[in-house]
Amino acid sequence: MYREQKLWDDLTWTSVVDVNEADLDKLQQKFKLPHKYRSYLLDPRERSRFDYNDGIKTGLLIWRVAVAGQQAHSFQVVPVSFIVAEKHLISIVSSKAKGVQKELEELLAELTQEERKASLMVIMLRLLWRINNQYVDQIDEINKRREELAVYRKHPSNPQIEALSRLSDQLVYLTTAADNNVVAIQQMKLSSNSASDEFQMDQRERDFLDDVEVETKQSQQITQDAAELVDRLSNTYNNILNNTLNDTMKFLTIWSLILAVPPIVSGFYGMNMHLPWARGEFAWVGTLVMTLALIVLTMWVYYHHRSK
Repeated sequence: MYREQKLWDDLTWTSVVDVNEADLDKLQQKFKLPHKYRSYLLDPRERSRFDYNDGIKTGLLIWRVAVAGQQAHSFQVVPVSFIVAEKHLISIVSSKAKGVQKELEELLAELTQEERKASLMVIMLRLLWRINNQYVDQIDEINKRREELAVYRKHPSNPQIEALSRLSDQLVYLTTAADNNVVAIQQMKLSSNSASDEFQMDQRERDFLDDVEVETKQSQQITQDAAELVDRLSNTYNNILNNTLNDTMKFLTIWSLILAVPPIVSGFYGMNMHLPWARGEFAWVGTLVMTLALIVLTMWVYYHHRSK
């Protein structure tokens, strides 16, 4: 969906949801965008990046955002793109990340007359700051889910193990997205590092860029911490399951030894040959006593060697 909206002081905002080839043709025709931008904007797996084209004085920022998935307690990472020129702001999002467009609409509506004097670059950076807050909220949700999974008794259940596995998979994508977002901010900063650079930012834009960088690095750190905690919980699960398996194998070993004694005794006394205590009315009682004695001896030998 392609939509254009006039803002103030000849500024315009072009919103594109679920971009397609026709939308890109309109954008290229109106704003003379470089052809390489097409591949960036159409790729649903494009990593975060910042690219500035001095020929048309336009910057492209691709940002990775975390959005809620279709299943409960699930998240997925999708790219959103912003193209900023002197008088034009273009936002390109997928239908999965419509919340970003809503945040931008609310931000534009909340701006005071004084704040509207700022550049479109400042507005975009303020939007990134707000998006990052939502990212942190989703990490908090993952941490809450992890704390719920950390409550186990003798051993974790299969649903707990499956939920922990899903959390681990999600954090891989979230960690990668946070790292890429930090790289994109640093690219933007390096692109305007000196007066000789093509991309220039005023002091206000630099201040907002510094704020976004701090928040993005904070998101990167808490995501890494969350991933490490989930990894430790996974190791704890593995240790508990291994200990449970060891206990089960020990139990089966003991009983296999115990159950092997009666067939041995009965096998000997079932042979057609003379054996001690094989005659008499209570000969079978003797075999029972012998069986019990051998069982006790087997258990004593096992636990004696185990205690060493």
